Amino acid sequence: MDLIAERLVGRELRQICHQAKYDTAFVFEDGQILAWTEVRINLCLADGPLVVKEVECSAEWYAIVFAEGDIRISRVPCSPSPQCFSYRAADDPTLIIIDRGED
Repeated sequence: MDLIAERLVGRELRQICHQAKYDTAFVFEDGQILAWTEVRINLCLADGPLVVKEVECSAEWYAIVFAEGDIRISRVPCSPSPQCFSYRAADDPTLIIIDRGED
């Protein structure tokens, strides 16, 4: 299990918002994922609480899977940003995990 998955599994998705000129934020109980706007994002969400069941990672997608539905964030970087997304912990401001699409 990767470091982001360790922090997300069992946590509830609280909010999705466009945070700044270039970021989309997925806010969880104890942290958030910031995805670059130019990176492809696929949302398939159901009604009710969205608790993370598992996280799947491939060369192309980072998938956050719920009991019903998922959020898939592309791991293929787009210009002008070299990163696809980053995770920031709410309880530890020094914890930032950046995904650049590399394994």
